[in-house]
Amino acid sequence: MADYGLTPQGPNIKRLDVILEEMHSGLSEKWGVNTRQNPESLLNHLLTNVADAIADLWEFGEAVYFSQYPATAEGRSLDNAAQYGGSTREAAAKSYYPIHCTGKDGTKLAAGTRISSATNPTTYLSITDTREISRTSFNRACIKIASLGTESVYTVAINGAVFSYSPTAADTLTVLKGIAAAITDEKFTASVDETNEFLNIEAADIASNNVLILSENLTTETVTSIITFGTEENGDILIPGGVITNIVNADAGLLAVENLCGYIAGRDEETDVEFRQSYADKIFNRSSNMLESIRSAILLNVQGVRSVAPYENATHQWYVDGTYLDVKDVTETPAGDIVRPPHSVEIVVDGGDSKEIAQQILANKAGGINTVGETVVVLPGEYDEEITIRFNRPTTIYTWFRLGITLNRSEALPPNYVDLLREVVLENMDALDAGKDVVPQQFMSQLYKACSGISYIDIQLYASADASDEKPSKYPDRSKNITARQRAYTKEEMIEVEIDG
Repeated sequence: MADYGLTPQGPNIKRLDVILEEMHSGLSEKWGVNTRQNPESLLNHLLTNVADAIADLWEFGEAVYFSQYPATAEGRSLDNAAQYGGSTREAAAKSYYPIHCTGKDGTKLAAGTRISSATNPTTYLSITDTREISRTSFNRACIKIASLGTESVYTVAINGAVFSYSPTAADTLTVLKGIAAAITDEKFTASVDETNEFLNIEAADIASNNVLILSENLTTETVTSIITFGTEENGDILIPGGVITNIVNADAGLLAVENLCGYIAGRDEETDVEFRQSYADKIFNRSSNMLESIRSAILLNVQGVRSVAPYENATHQWYVDGTYLDVKDVTETPAGDIVRPPHSVEIVVDGGDSKEIAQQILANKAGGINTVGETVVVLPGEYDEEITIRFNRPTTIYTWFRLGITLNRSEALPPNYVDLLREVVLENMDALDAGKDVVPQQFMSQLYKACSGISYIDIQLYASADASDEKPSKYPDRSKNITARQRAYTKEEMIEVEIDG
């Protein structure tokens, strides 16, 4: 068996010193003189140059070998290797914001319509094709009377539900209040603006688009439709709610804009490290295991997803907080923090569009399997039947870290030690899916490797579900248990590094 070349353990290449020693040994044996005697000789210089070129070829061969595997390939070679598994690198993508656009009914927003945030620096957003503000896709509507009379019937239809009012007096406010009282759908609120004599109808779900039909004696003053705008720059661009209010250039019929819903996070192009991590997750897209297939499909096909954690109850029993109950003993849905009925799946997804997530769950779950969750999406089936898909969004557990470090007297601490340690913590926290505990001991070796000059690290934690909590004065925990419907989160400002002793 060869000592060098492609061995059962992988490639073993010859280094420069080995090659040079073999060349000297061969020439010394043939010529009968020791060619190593004078390191400054012309022969030694020639052999060194040749040996260096040969060593480069060995290293090139090793690089070619490792370029065939996703775990070791880099750059374009990594892209090519991953394609054998059906995976491609995530390209840079914009962040998308559903915007409440208020304007005249029928206003068309042309491609290139621009709006911006009222922040400094300003973030610009635009659309790439034509969109329309219409009563057939309204979230809010301001209605006024087109013709007033006691012989008319005033009718408002919302999503097919019809509400009518027959006035007894020809008074504008009386008619508007009568129509408002007739609208009894709990999913909508109806109120009267007595000053301007308008009827305002607003959906309780601020993210919904609905269909509005009016009788001929009613018309709209303004309509608010939800239109998705994309940021003009790529990346995960977070804009606070209610600050996208500026109209830069648009049709005159667009009167106001505002961001009230969440957003779909964009991203920069995946780095090699990120691509290797996502490759292992996405490869299950062709798996026959239902949970892994659902998880992989969501990660692969839904933009802005940061974490997917699937759970299954494959038994004939109810799962309630770690205990299984016989169906015959359950007369109604059991009470508990985590409840899964028999033959059901629960998918906990952080980020991404709800409808797109539901479509991936429906496409990859087995028939007859129920879905569990607080987020409900109704999708049309193959025969126009309604299919309800449920899943959960994780509760964020805000995790504060205190890293107490003891210096190594024999080795210097780098000036950017805080950044180096924080980066390790952030990378490991980002890799945690929903339901994964925070256990700093699992990445302790990475901290020592990333930053020299440290002899001991003591990590303490403080965790809270309250986003408004400020920097804690005490860190009582060494690890944090995370439930199936929670996900641990931290950021740079929440990681404190102090030198102890």
